[in-house]
Amino acid sequence: MLKSISKNIHLILLRIASRFGVFLGKCIISVKKPKSVNLKKLKTFYLNRSDRIGDAIISKPFIKLLIEWLRANGCTAEIVILTSKYNRFLLQDLEDTGNNIRVIEEQKNIDDYESKLSRMILKHMQFLSQTLSFRWNHGNHRDEQVLFLDMGGGDFNTILKYKELHNPIVAGPNIFWGSHILDIALPHSYVHYSNVNLIESYIEIITKIFAQDDSFRDFVYQNIGTFYNYSQEIERSGICLFVGVKEFRNLPIRTWQRIINEVSQAFPDETITILDDHTNMLYNIFAQESFPSNVTLEKNTYSLQDFTAHIAHFQFVLGIDGGGINMVKSLTNSCFINTFAQPNVWSGFTGNLERKVTKGQNNWYSSVSEIPPYGQIISHMHKTSFWLPTFNIDGNRELFKDFDTALLIKIIRKSLKK
Repeated sequence: MLKSISKNIHLILLRIASRFGVFLGKCIISVKKPKSVNLKKLKTFYLNRSDRIGDAIISKPFIKLLIEWLRANGCTAEIVILTSKYNRFLLQDLEDTGNNIRVIEEQKNIDDYESKLSRMILKHMQFLSQTLSFRWNHGNHRDEQVLFLDMGGGDFNTILKYKELHNPIVAGPNIFWGSHILDIALPHSYVHYSNVNLIESYIEIITKIFAQDDSFRDFVYQNIGTFYNYSQEIERSGICLFVGVKEFRNLPIRTWQRIINEVSQAFPDETITILDDHTNMLYNIFAQESFPSNVTLEKNTYSLQDFTAHIAHFQFVLGIDGGGINMVKSLTNSCFINTFAQPNVWSGFTGNLERKVTKGQNNWYSSVSEIPPYGQIISHMHKTSFWLPTFNIDGNRELFKDFDTALLIKIIRKSLKK
């Protein structure tokens, strides 16, 4: 009883603290003086993507289009794409020395992605003290020929490193409790709470940085096919349930078991492949259980490149929001279950294409878009709750135990017809 009360008090205090942090950040952003950059006078443009794999996958097509648009509009600046050892292999082919584009790797430690609350608080306090010291020394003076765009949202060490090296104008569409570091930001920079698609935020911040009209947005929308590689030459069949054990982005194990059984019963003539996300933790549990005959349990031993080649042959893939499912969205029909931030943040970029939203049971919703020219299904499911969006809350998996499988089955049926 006391343990339950203590946990609820902890959740409520964390909820209040996170909301206050968002409010404070928005206040800081609102009082910043408007600033823009002359793209034709720009000498160096840093694109910071030195983080994880999934985020690089989301933003790579956007980076390609941004470079193309900049060059077409008279920007001759050197473009430097900052990567990490985790995602450099994905972004390396963007390097083009003939076009003055470099890809360099920033050194990262696993601690940079620490998500334990105490470590995060300490990291943010250190960042705050360093940035306030920097602002005290430099005031509002910036080198307006150098631009640093943070595409992640919490890479404090890299932001500070380049501020101290070059004193650039720093911009970002998505910042976690660090809005005081940004010279150019959006009112909804806290996208986890603003329900704005990350690519849409990228478009908006570029428009604001360069004081553009809607020409850049129109350019990206017109080239939406760049974000998808749905080949008609690949033979697709079967359903893949890409299960996972992420620290705070997952469903309870019993919920996964229920989904597996209900999906296999709904599609008795389809092979249902259960593929674990990296750890094989669920594989080791499920290997000891009995599932219907059309369920295949597969150990995930694939390299990242082999994984994408393998997964593209499924007619439909389901996963939790994160790197794995992001690698799938462009290749085949897919649905991700949103367990972190608000639903549109990580949803597939569909531009101004129609999204059909359906309400299911227990406050679960689905959003489905069909991507031309082949009608590829890009979808996600999310739940509304007082506690969402959550961040690093112990036990938040329990929020999702009432997952509406019937709603998922409708999406799968639509996908199997493609």
